[in-house]
Amino acid sequence: MRKNILLSLDAWYPQISGPNVVVTNYKKYLEQNNECKLLVPKYSKKLSAEALEKTGVEVEHIKSVSVVFGGYRNTLPLLDKRALELANESVDIYHSHSPFGLGHFFATQAEKYNKPSILTMHTKYQDDFMRCTKSKVLTEFMMQRMMKVIDETDYVWTVSDGAEKMLRDYGYTGDVTVIRNGTDMTLPQNPEQLIDRVNREYNLTDEENVLLFVGRIVCTKNLPFVFDALRYIKQRRVPFKMLIVGDGEERKNYQKLIEEWGLENNVIFTGAIYDREYLKAFYLRADLFVFPSEYDTASLCPLEAATFSLPTLLLKDCPTAETIKNDFSGYEEKDSSKLWAERIVDILSDKTKLKEVGSNARKFVYRSWEDVVKEVESNYDSILERWRW
Repeated sequence: MRKNILLSLDAWYPQISGPNVVVTNYKKYLEQNNECKLLVPKYSKKLSAEALEKTGVEVEHIKSVSVVFGGYRNTLPLLDKRALELANESVDIYHSHSPFGLGHFFATQAEKYNKPSILTMHTKYQDDFMRCTKSKVLTEFMMQRMMKVIDETDYVWTVSDGAEKMLRDYGYTGDVTVIRNGTDMTLPQNPEQLIDRVNREYNLTDEENVLLFVGRIVCTKNLPFVFDALRYIKQRRVPFKMLIVGDGEERKNYQKLIEEWGLENNVIFTGAIYDREYLKAFYLRADLFVFPSEYDTASLCPLEAATFSLPTLLLKDCPTAETIKNDFSGYEEKDSSKLWAERIVDILSDKTKLKEVGSNARKFVYRSWEDVVKEVESNYDSILERWRW
């Protein structure tokens, strides 16, 4: 059944984040069989044009104002004619991906027209509030406002069991549905050419142990933990290179740290790679993906890596590790840089086992956005079926 679906997210490019990628792919696949609009904050015309070029999806830009921290925007849908035009009685599903201005707007409009509202929780917002404001009072105030939006929404979804636990810790007691993320990555037709390009550009042709991290270079990714592990590896005289693909506010600090720790000949910062086809080259060239974040509730990068049979090493029991089986389709290790160093050396020393684990990552961890959206649509249909009764 063809449906009219409204999606929203209270952040957009130039910010690069997991939720941006999620809603972009939701829209791409939902609009193949449905009417689907995506509401996001309005930035400048130049940034909006750049965002369209990067994402390939048309969005509805809603009036917004800058907030005092984090580079976020506060949307003002009630003052936006286009938002009010779209959020009308013809909508079948109101689905927001953030519990702020547009999330509240969707919940109230859905109630007004007697339609179901859904909110997907992606992020550890309490941690973000505290890190940005440095104030327990402001954090508590913002948490209260956020929880009000969650409570007024009809259906609450998350992206992992860890994200559900986060919600419970915040005090939410209602039902929660877990819809796991996917990836838009596919195998290229010219893998050897891509690998050769990376080898030439970063002088990796003769390197036998290449580690990879892809993501924002921010404190929540816990990269110094990995750098500390690399010091132990270097002390053992094990040859390696590590590629850091991405950019962010901590890049200069981390580059300085790398120099202080004597790792400047081992660690390469590539900067952000926006060309998704070229990004594939890094996954293809690497031997092991490392992702030390405890913050992420369901990172997309290990799914991208699995596309190319590249297994990931994660912190034991972190939410992102839910989709792997240790030593079978990925690796887990305790929160100790020395143990990580030992584990990395052990993993890289057995290339046959590493290839087997990578193959299992492709079989059991990889999940396409097309499959995700099929699950989403099935849930939409179930919700509408119950709603009519």
